[in-house]
Amino acid sequence: MRKRRNKQQRQKQTYFIIGLLLIVGLAFSVYHAHQTKTVSNSYPVDETVTLTNTAKIYDSLSAIRETNTKFNTASTYKVNRYYLIDKDPHKVYAQIIYNGKNYFVRSTDTNIVMTNAINKYIAQAGYPHADIEHQISSRFTQQQYGTTSGKPRGVIIHDTGNENSTINSEVSYMEKNYGTTRVFVHTFIDAQQILNIADAKYMAEGAGPNANPYFVQFEMPHEYTATAFANQVANAAYYTAYNLKQGNLPVTKGNKNGGGTVWTHAMVSSYLGGTDHQDPISYWSASAKKLFDTSYTINDFIVLVQAYYNKM
Repeated sequence: MRKRRNKQQRQKQTYFIIGLLLIVGLAFSVYHAHQTKTVSNSYPVDETVTLTNTAKIYDSLSAIRETNTKFNTASTYKVNRYYLIDKDPHKVYAQIIYNGKNYFVRSTDTNIVMTNAINKYIAQAGYPHADIEHQISSRFTQQQYGTTSGKPRGVIIHDTGNENSTINSEVSYMEKNYGTTRVFVHTFIDAQQILNIADAKYMAEGAGPNANPYFVQFEMPHEYTATAFANQVANAAYYTAYNLKQGNLPVTKGNKNGGGTVWTHAMVSSYLGGTDHQDPISYWSASAKKLFDTSYTINDFIVLVQAYYNKM
């Protein structure tokens, strides 16, 4: 009887130990899964940043842990790549270089050092932007995107090409003439407003048949003062970053192979065809020269988009 009782006690102890080991193993697995980041996309950049006072720096993304290396928040650091995290578009990591070694920091803990005068102006103003207003028109045809996912793969930038027009007049004209022109964009952006007039879940018809099925599109009426122009560019960058973030897409310039997420109408004409428009090149360059005595190109805009993207 005593032997049987001892055997039962040993079995209970064995089961207890096995159960305890299973609990510890499960806890470790959950912790490891929580600490390990799965990268869904990454893209190269050439940027200089400063770090916030609360920035946490990591040695690795695969088994994320804080580094013991000391970083000076008053110093600048080179960023050579961004990493998007799978299933979590709100977490983006910048890869920074320090003493020849790569480290990682949340993009929200970085501040891009701007070199373009207009981008500097916007940065010094605290990266302002209007809220997105939705006034969806029933006038425009709703067609699915042509992507495998059914979602847009980037953003196309237009300017209206009309002097002294307003968002209201442009929207009114677009709605009134859609039956004959078959042209519309998702959103209009000026210095004070981001007005979404067509559901971005469906394609627009503003950049020709080779681009329409793949991109969110917005138009910019012309602005005529330095503050207004800068605010419009800021709103445009915010709207672009917002749409890329929604799709967990990188901030990359369109290219001749059809890749990239940020496009001008002019780039569509050059690389994709089906249209011959050159906007917003002359509007940006002329306004930048007149109002800020500088230049402004898609490269400058992409850096600004990244700055807004990093803070989302």
